[in-house]
Amino acid sequence: MKLRSLLLIFALTLSLTTPASAENPAAKVAVAYDIGFLGDNSFNDAVNKALIDVKDKYNLVEPFIREVPTNGSAVDRLTRLRFLAQNGYNLIIAVGSGYRETVRRVSMEYPQTQFAIVNDKAIGQMNVSNIFYREDHGAYLAGVIAAIFTKRKAVGFIGSEPDLLVNFSAGVRAISRSVKVINIPYPDSTPELKSGLGKIDIGYATWDGDASVISTVLDSYANKVRLIVERPDQYFSELSSAQKVILASINKNLNRPIDQLVAAALEERALIDVIDEKEGIYGREYSLRNRGISFTMVAPVSSAQRARINLETRKFLASPRSR
Repeated sequence: MKLRSLLLIFALTLSLTTPASAENPAAKVAVAYDIGFLGDNSFNDAVNKALIDVKDKYNLVEPFIREVPTNGSAVDRLTRLRFLAQNGYNLIIAVGSGYRETVRRVSMEYPQTQFAIVNDKAIGQMNVSNIFYREDHGAYLAGVIAAIFTKRKAVGFIGSEPDLLVNFSAGVRAISRSVKVINIPYPDSTPELKSGLGKIDIGYATWDGDASVISTVLDSYANKVRLIVERPDQYFSELSSAQKVILASINKNLNRPIDQLVAAALEERALIDVIDEKEGIYGREYSLRNRGISFTMVAPVSSAQRARINLETRKFLASPRSR
């Protein structure tokens, strides 16, 4: 009851004044990009693309919307977020978990400013919207796709996340229990990676530290193994040379959360769904259920194969596993 009362008071406080119109915004919105700024083929570019659509949709121009880079240092991140808060930006969107401690600190210094952090769910502040993606949904979907397309009846999970391995395996089993799932830990060992790739024809790669998995497939298994990748996490999956070994991508869609964050700010609201009541974490969860997670086929796909993927997705969403 106490949590619900606090949320009600917070929501009423944010909605006391007249909602803003696109022609006369009551909110100023800023985006603090991660290292690499634009052209990173990753979250910065995905957020920027979503922001372009939002600016057109709500007729937002300077000074009502602002974009800033960072060199990645703690001092630079802190300086930039404080500058934005001091200059009246009502909503400050930070891209990536690298901003976690900075957002935690500055959000406490400026409790009347609403912050959002993209692809993270660790900050327990009422004025922080954690934009979080259900990666377990993506892993399940990858398992479904892998099982449908394998000819060798052996697929691989290439990564180091036990919970995602479990969900990937469940997706495979939803299609066929005769398809073998091989766990290929990475980045633990390059020889182990090569050994595992030699046993499969479809692999789901979650490693996003560098392009070593794709490079290994291109160098030694280009005509034998196809990969399911994650976007925008894996910037290297956008390289033209990588496309010939990519079967599909599991996508975290940024358009929906960026639009919803800005729309809420213009109406003097905030995205503060309860993500983790025990830890006091608020924001919004994005998944297959609300189109926050999706897939894109890079390799040719038949109408029957696509229909099967869509069918299994609907069955998954109707099951307790998806909740």
